[in-house]
Order: sequence, then structure tokens, then C-alpha cells
Amino acid sequence: MRILTACLSLLAATPALGQSPDDLTALSDEFDAAALTGWTRFDEAMGWPDKIKAMDVGETTPGALHLEPYHSAWVRDLNAPFLFREVRGDFDVRARVRVRGQAGDIPGGTWSLGGLMARVPNRSSAGQWAPRAENWHFITTGVGAVAGQPMTETKGTYNSYSSLKLRPFPSGWVELRLVRVGMVLIALARPDGETEWRVRDRFYRMENNPVMQVGLIAYTTSDDVPPGPENPELINREVNREAAVDMVLEADWIRFSRPRPRISADWYEQVSANPLADPNLVEAELVALLGD
Repeated sequence: MRILTACLSLLAATPALGQSPDDLTALSDEFDAAALTGWTRFDEAMGWPDKIKAMDVGETTPGALHLEPYHSAWVRDLNAPFLFREVRGDFDVRARVRVRGQAGDIPGGTWSLGGLMARVPNRSSAGQWAPRAENWHFITTGVGAVAGQPMTETKGTYNSYSSLKLRPFPSGWVELRLVRVGMVLIALARPDGETEWRVRDRFYRMENNPVMQVGLIAYTTSDDVPPGPENPELINREVNREAAVDMVLEADWIRFSRPRPRISADWYEQVSANPLADPNLVEAELVALLGD
């Protein structure tokens, strides 16, 4: 409790300059309109081919975004469908999502997941592609390496080297959450009907770029595609429309705000006094600092 009290005092005493508590709410989307507005599609912005098999707002699932990807993946240098807004500075983004199959509560096959991602922009477009340039973090829900077993996946990618964690989690509608406070990114989740957030991962990175692309991703793999050598430049330029896939991402809403904890952006204060980076901070205290 002494750690929590000290953290609260420090955070209260050092607000981040230029960030009002509600200046990100305009980026939120309840998906209750007839079409997407204000979103950037990663494939269109960067010149990659369209790997979205189907997408609509409110037609297939009333009051929700409906998105189906073709065979694709967010891992290493590979990319997949991604809808984002640009966010400068710290953020707390949450989304209520469900990942399912066409005829069941769980996607078919393996590696079929969707959720929230925060990506550092780079110049690696289809026309200027370069390897080892991807930097991003995400939290997703769906099915990982084992068919039929619902999971959350958290993944951090540093210069296109991906490190992931798969942990069992209930299927159905869930709330996912990514919080950035300076050098810290926290990934959380909670199933519908629960009030307590579960911390799924903690990322620590010194990121000089204050802007991140933040939004929704969806990806799936097909058993029709045999494993083989990974050539990301070639794979990213292809769309396999023949391989059978069974994955649907539905997003009821996504909401942006500034995080409750705020600390100076000074690099030395981030590495020496950001309380969220304390490895001894237990989960209950971390959640208390982040707030509900």
C-alpha cells in the first residue's frame, strides 16, 4: 500500500503538459452510423493490397463493425487488416469486441484473433519497403496455436522481432484495453459481466516518436496454406482469396481518452521515476493506478 500511495502522489504532482483529460474522446466510435468515418486503413495508406474479405458497419451485426480478414498475420514483418487513428502522446483506448466463426462462438482453425494495436509509424510502404522496421504492441482475443481454445494474445514487436504471450481467456464479448503512459504500455482485458480488469501484459519501451497509430486489427490463417519459408515482401503483396478462412471480428465500440496516470515526458523522469515501470508493482496496485 505504501508503494501505491507514493505512486499516486508522484503521478498527481507531475501532470503531462498539453494533455487535457478529454481531448481524445472525439476519436471514439460507437459504430452506430451507416459507414466508417475518420478511420485510416493501413493497406490504403501504405499501398498494400486489400486483405479484407468483408467489412460493414451495422449491416451484418446491428450497431457494430463487422470485419473478416483473408489469410494474413501481424507478426515480424507481415501485415494484415488494420483500422487506425493517429494519437499523439499518452492514451487509454478500450474496445468491446467479439471474435467468432461464421457458425460458432469460436473461430475455426488456428491463429484467428482480433483486437487493439498501437503501432509506431514508419516509411516502410509498399513502394519503399524495408525489413526490420516494424514496431508495435497489441492485445487480441480469439484462437491461437491450438484450435478450439479461446485465448488472449499479447505481442510486442521491436524492429520486426515479435515476442508473444498466449493465455486462456473466455470467448464471447470482451473488453480489451491498451494504456500508454510514457515508456509504458499496459494490456488489459475483462469478459462481459466482469468488473475487474485482468492485466495481460506489460511493455516497456523508450519510444522517441510521440505519435502512434492506434486502432483495430484482425488476422487469421488457413489450413489450406502449407507452412514454408517466410518472404514478407512477397507475402505482403499477395492476397490469397482461395484459402478457406473462418474468422469474424465484431467491434461494438472503441473509446479513446487520456490515461488517468500522467507523468512528465522528460526522458530521465521516464526511466527513473515512472511508477508504472516499477517491476515490483503488483497487479492490484497497477489496476488501481490505471483506474476503471
